[in-house]
Amino acid sequence: MQAEPSNLIEAASRLERTEQYLKSDPGNRNLLATVIDQCLELGRLEAAAGHADAALARFPEDAVFQSLRGNILMAQQRWDDAAAVFAPLLAVHADMHLAYNLAYCYFWLARYADAAQALAPFGSAAGLWPEAVTLLLRVLHHAGRLDEAVALAVAQEAHCSADRHFLSVASLVYMDAGDAIQAERLSLAALTDPVPPLEALMVNGSMALARFDAAAAMERFEQVIARHPQEGRSWAGLGMSSLLTHDLSAARTQLEQAVKLLPSHIGTWHLLGWCRLFEHDLAGARQVFEHALAMDRNFGESHGALAVVQAQLGEREPAAHSIERALRLDPHGLSARYAQMILAGETVDPHAFRQLAFRLLSSKAGIFDDDLGKVVQAHVQQGARGGA
Repeated sequence: MQAEPSNLIEAASRLERTEQYLKSDPGNRNLLATVIDQCLELGRLEAAAGHADAALARFPEDAVFQSLRGNILMAQQRWDDAAAVFAPLLAVHADMHLAYNLAYCYFWLARYADAAQALAPFGSAAGLWPEAVTLLLRVLHHAGRLDEAVALAVAQEAHCSADRHFLSVASLVYMDAGDAIQAERLSLAALTDPVPPLEALMVNGSMALARFDAAAAMERFEQVIARHPQEGRSWAGLGMSSLLTHDLSAARTQLEQAVKLLPSHIGTWHLLGWCRLFEHDLAGARQVFEHALAMDRNFGESHGALAVVQAQLGEREPAAHSIERALRLDPHGLSARYAQMILAGETVDPHAFRQLAFRLLSSKAGIFDDDLGKVVQAHVQQGARGGA
């Protein structure tokens, strides 16, 4: 939050006085530390850096001035340089503030495992403040250490329950750990804030999608994308919502954007491939599923989905080979079974095809957990009985 003009004037006056004192006593350690802090408060980064250089010239081994120099580098978003300051300091001084700063730098450098290693030893510290807890949750989540992230959320919820960012990130951790009840509870708590955090919006949209409330899901995902257009999971969720409303054109556009942002997530490619199958774009679907196979040839559903394309094109022998590979990797593969039915001439029913595809779209091959896949399966079966 930017300071009020009157506060800025007062802060500038304090800085001017400190600089006057410093001219009379340039080697005063307390004055040097104060003037650096005051420059940082006013955003005068060049002046802060100049004072830090002067301080370190006089006190080169002083950990306080080294840390202040690191703070200046962080304010300049020079994450590599700042990390190079904080890492050796933390190795000597086991201080949670140094650990937080180092983890923060690593977070922005996408060095999530390093960030977690720096901050995790302080996860149970009594004085760990909510912003630090939230950062640790984020980096544990990104590093794939979900069990630790869940344990941290449980341990720190009472302490951090008033912090919307903690609630939001914890809701995402719970969702990815498969605990939909806790995920929704914390996301709703975070959404009471006038400016809801992005993770809570995305989680809440995912929960709406699990209930087949496509309109509510779209609203949430669109809110995320409006503020953060590069959030790939929300593009994928928006595409899934459009699939549920049978808006295939919108779904295709949204999912094409999703795979650009999540190029290594095979489930998002599967969503796009099945969308193209729904549109009867067999060439486009083949291209997507072949790309998925190039990413991971040991994923049975990619072979099975390609078999569906091949079977629909009348390529019987290639389809049979793809089916054999798919079932060898996953004997319960749904797409391979459907491809077998096509080759056997047992079904060309488009409703049965849609029912199967929705089961696949919402399985673990997609962006949500297996529980949602079971819910979607029940939904499409109910729709089939009701003639939807």
